[in-house]
Amino acid sequence: MQETKDNILLFGYKKYGEKIANALQSSNYQVVIADNDKDSISKALKNGHKAYLIDIENDEDIVSILVSYSFDHVFCAMENDEENIYLCITMKSIDSNIDLISICQSKDSEQKLELAGVRGILNTLDATAQNIYHLLKNPVMIEAIEDILYFNSEIDFVEIEVPENSFLDGKFINEIDLKKDYNIILLGLVDVEFADKFIFATRGVNHKIDAKDILLLIGIKDDLDSFKEKLLQSTIEGQNHE
Repeated sequence: MQETKDNILLFGYKKYGEKIANALQSSNYQVVIADNDKDSISKALKNGHKAYLIDIENDEDIVSILVSYSFDHVFCAMENDEENIYLCITMKSIDSNIDLISICQSKDSEQKLELAGVRGILNTLDATAQNIYHLLKNPVMIEAIEDILYFNSEIDFVEIEVPENSFLDGKFINEIDLKKDYNIILLGLVDVEFADKFIFATRGVNHKIDAKDILLLIGIKDDLDSFKEKLLQSTIEGQNHE
């Protein structure tokens, strides 16, 4: 018989919430869904979840569901950042010790959630399995977020070999800001000089990028395509200057 794990209240059962709920429930977590959308609640009930239709702007609805169960964690996964922020602020005002986790889709929202006292903040673009593991210390959440990233058709992972004479050839990781310049994130690279060792960009090592190194990138598909085009163009320009 499997051991029952923590009770989790999950706000939102659309693109992100459904994937999170399914991953948690399949790992024997007790999940209760709350949403303000009738279709989402119907779908959650059909999929075997406990689910409640609530008005997220009604404090009495929120208090009612919180006191009905003994939740170990509350996860806000509404599609709208403003709704997640509002929910987190409201729940913190109800219970300052409540353990909150929330998704968001921008740095501005991330900062607001931090101010609201949210323990775990997951930016849906920046999220990687490695970062989530350190954030939540919970392997099942890694599986959930991997599902989220693959479920979002706009986000993609790519491997790109660094061309010789391109603008990345010979640069150090700390010299480039792909997020700022191209809206993509460097997760790490495979270094051909170190027997194809994978180096995580998140570990703070200021590694030198060489031609033929392989970059692992994540971002919106259009941004990744644009970056690859500019990288190739810089290679042609570099060859012309030789």
